[in-house]
Amino acid sequence: MELTRTTTIQTPAKVNLFIDILNRRTDGYHELRTDLLPVSLFDQITFSPPAHQQSELICNLNLGRAEENLVVKAIRGLETYSGKKLQLTVNLEKNIPTGGGLGGGSGNAAGTLVTLNRLFDLHLAKAELIMIASKIGADVPFFIQPKPSFAEGIGDILTASSKHEPLHLLLIYPGFPISTSVAYADCYISGKHTEITDYSWQHLKKLSPEINDFWTTLIDKFPVLKECRYYLLREGAAMAGLSGSGSTVYGIFPEEKSRDRCYAALSTIDDWRCFRCESLNSHAYL
Repeated sequence: MELTRTTTIQTPAKVNLFIDILNRRTDGYHELRTDLLPVSLFDQITFSPPAHQQSELICNLNLGRAEENLVVKAIRGLETYSGKKLQLTVNLEKNIPTGGGLGGGSGNAAGTLVTLNRLFDLHLAKAELIMIASKIGADVPFFIQPKPSFAEGIGDILTASSKHEPLHLLLIYPGFPISTSVAYADCYISGKHTEITDYSWQHLKKLSPEINDFWTTLIDKFPVLKECRYYLLREGAAMAGLSGSGSTVYGIFPEEKSRDRCYAALSTIDDWRCFRCESLNSHAYL
């Protein structure tokens, strides 16, 4: 099947405000409890008719072997499940840092599944897309229909959380990724059960960065993470902590103006990339 028209979508990032590591399973994975909040930091993907007789991925960054990219894995997953060969050119414009704990690659994969299902008239149900997504990565099912959620298991058992007022966030990517294998190598298994039912900044400002079980071990390996948090708090963040198991530190601000002042103060620091964004209550690819 050959694509006949060009379509461009945006795929969002996510932040995790808390992560509880409950135990290590016999298969080597870890049981988790966490929240997942989509945010208005986006990659862009353009799907267009093929330039050659096979699918091709073009990216503004060198992400290594194409077959290892989650977009390509999503295409292969659709082909395997539907039994149809999909021919198209994919142009991926990366803005979300890789290895930052923001789920950029997972969002790319999910957006690809949803969009190509529509463009190629595959007529797969949401449950079928989630099943394909779960074989690509633990965060990919969340991005099939991204909205504030809680996750359990290895991050693949999702429950929608209540809508809330947008959070004004500043994200700092300190210039390097943290791989999943490094984060889990000697992670702290707390077994605790964090409960966040109120996402107002008045409530969140009472929380500590230790609500993410990766925080304590990763700041020992990467002290700059603690420095990022210090500067966010110094410049007006009500609360700051680590997103996911990656290297991005988020700050939550009471208002957009205070967030933007912090951005102006910190965005000139060498090696740091700063992103202003808000939490989203939903996101549609098409």
